Amino acid sequence: MSVVRTLFVLAGTVVTGATSVEAEAIPPKDRDFFESKIRPLLVKRCFACHSAKGKSIEGGLRLDSRPSWQKGGDSGPAIVPGQPAKSRLMRAVEYVDEDLAMPPDGVLPKSEISLIREWISRGAPDPRSAVAPTEATSTIDWKRGRAHWAFQPPQRQPRPDVLDTGWPQNAVDSFVLSRLERHQLRPVPPASSETLVRRITLDLTGLPPSPNDVNTFLSDTRPGSWNRLIERLLASPAYGEKWGRHWLDVVRYADDQLRTEYYYRPLPHAWRYRDWVVRALNEDLPYDQFVIHQLAGDLVPTGSGGNGGIAVGLLALGMMYQDDGGTPDGVAIAKAETLDDRVDTVTRGFLALTVACARCHDHKFDPIPTSDYYSLAGIFNNTGYIDELVLVKPEAAAEYNAIQGRITSLNNQLKAAKKDDNKERIASINRSLAITHQEASLKFPRAHSVRDTGSANMRIALRGNLRKPGPIAPRRFLQALAGDSPPPFTSGSGRLELARSIADRRNPLTARVIVNRLWQHHFGRGLVGTASNFGFLGDRPTHPRLLDWLAIRLMDSGWSIKQVHREILQSATYRLASTSTPAHIAADPDNRLLWRMARTRLDIESWRDAMLAVSGSLDDTIGGPAVDNLFAASRRTIYAAVHRDIQTESDKLLRLFDFPNPRTGSGGRIATTIPQQQLFALNSPFVIARARELAIRAAIGTASSTDRISRAMRLAVGRSPTPQEMALGCDFLGATPDRRLNGHLSSWEQYCQALLGSNEFLFRP
Repeated sequence: MSVVRTLFVLAGTVVTGATSVEAEAIPPKDRDFFESKIRPLLVKRCFACHSAKGKSIEGGLRLDSRPSWQKGGDSGPAIVPGQPAKSRLMRAVEYVDEDLAMPPDGVLPKSEISLIREWISRGAPDPRSAVAPTEATSTIDWKRGRAHWAFQPPQRQPRPDVLDTGWPQNAVDSFVLSRLERHQLRPVPPASSETLVRRITLDLTGLPPSPNDVNTFLSDTRPGSWNRLIERLLASPAYGEKWGRHWLDVVRYADDQLRTEYYYRPLPHAWRYRDWVVRALNEDLPYDQFVIHQLAGDLVPTGSGGNGGIAVGLLALGMMYQDDGGTPDGVAIAKAETLDDRVDTVTRGFLALTVACARCHDHKFDPIPTSDYYSLAGIFNNTGYIDELVLVKPEAAAEYNAIQGRITSLNNQLKAAKKDDNKERIASINRSLAITHQEASLKFPRAHSVRDTGSANMRIALRGNLRKPGPIAPRRFLQALAGDSPPPFTSGSGRLELARSIADRRNPLTARVIVNRLWQHHFGRGLVGTASNFGFLGDRPTHPRLLDWLAIRLMDSGWSIKQVHREILQSATYRLASTSTPAHIAADPDNRLLWRMARTRLDIESWRDAMLAVSGSLDDTIGGPAVDNLFAASRRTIYAAVHRDIQTESDKLLRLFDFPNPRTGSGGRIATTIPQQQLFALNSPFVIARARELAIRAAIGTASSTDRISRAMRLAVGRSPTPQEMALGCDFLGATPDRRLNGHLSSWEQYCQALLGSNEFLFRP
């Protein structure tokens, strides 16, 4: 495996967790990285010689607590946070200094060295306190744990009274305004109509409004024009494409497996799951069914959710770790890593709980014992990966079997040719195999799917050590949510029972988690800032009563996601301007009280799609196989192939603009600003081609610079230029805007390129 999150964790001791104050000072992603990757590695590789339980403290250096390594050893500090090159620990594990080389029994695998380097580069985040290591004991305080706000059922909330009764448009506004008034604040004025139509169109479809869309809304003076706009956009096929991409981030969607020196597996049918997600959202599949189909769609009758064997792509498309031959228990470790991916994706995605942190020891902060982790891992241990035929008529079975037989025969011939090292024969057979596989793919579509393979329970790996099996963990739901003795799952793998437990209305988390994700993508931040962690170390909700109101509204509406969109979008809160005042900034600089709308940068998908749309070159075909080259394609970015390694120029483009790493689920995008992004806007042939197309589109039928500027701005940013913008544009274009110098862009094309790279085009207002 390229990344070994070994199960030989805490082989002798478990270090007690940091105090809540110390732990909260570390960003959640860094804390999770330490707990899941670095703590196990230190225990396995270093504690024998560098911990309180070791026979001796080699070099006077202890690595079993943060204060210990900060103090350093006999030769001084071993770790310089943020600077691997200056850290003696890094030099030791890289074996570049024979006097320092550690561990003494041989150099670490490259993957583990990379983890240490990444940890130090991150600033060596370490939540461990100065408390001396102790033997592991059960640390779950169930009474305190279950008292946490997220484990309490959502309560029906009455619409709060407010002083300004004329401002709220619906219940959402009443909850927001009541908090603002308690802090003696007022919301800023509403945004302009041009801003609003651009904002909501980008939010719901990921595309900018056309000039005709803007004009239609502005000219609609009848009551209810805003609601009609909402309904039109919710009914657009582009809605599912935009919001489907949000969900694909959560479930770490990719079109292949992690490439290593020993293994690579493409997932050529992954797009069927992607298309299922888009279709389910467009059809407003009830969210409880959305959950059940993705966890156990193969076990329930096919209904409005579509083909259940495709829907469980959530499980089938996850990381599948392979033994790299580097460890004695490589196969078992690889299997455990694969199970961990499933547990982590499901619990973070649907429940916003970090259950995977309980893999080797009881969760340090949340009421999740190790037994709960293996209860869920046992479910996925009885779930096997398959390629499933889809859309195949029974009468085609004979033809399908004939093609499969041909493939089997060719594979046998290939083995023989390789044994004889017959290169010409190998090439010929490979060509025949490729043609036969293509024929099978066209005639008999397939999907990556799963099926039940058993019903056995797993044993707990004591302290994560595979060689120390502990008690059996019955397959069941989490005790924090289901009580002290949850009923065991007895039907097959238990996936369907797990799915129904998650989708149960009595589960306090599921509805809250998804409405918070919806809020997050409309306002730039969720009511709970840590969208995939509602545990003790996650953020507390800024508006807990509003969160509960939205959760119950979702369930009361038949789990309709589109209804929650309506509640949010119809509010006056959503329609606020993004302006600010000194008084507001002083009182609430982070806008936690929602006195204005946050101005957010478009993700890379929306920015690229917007360039295609305004230049008139967007291919709006829905669905289908993944596109390999984003620079040559004109389809929406959701249809781009996603690789777990950076392999292509398309991958580099996505990652340059903060596309999440699909090796793990993402609770939300970050937005970095680096020089390479603007260099891309200035120099990329893709951007230049879009600028030329926009220039042609805006200049059709006119030679007037003022007409061209007006058209270009209406296409790009949905409004007419101000007098100052018109004067600046005309001054830049001069008398001959189409004149080319040395084969470069004309002034008019440069102007259009500047529009596509401008902040107004790049940001959702």
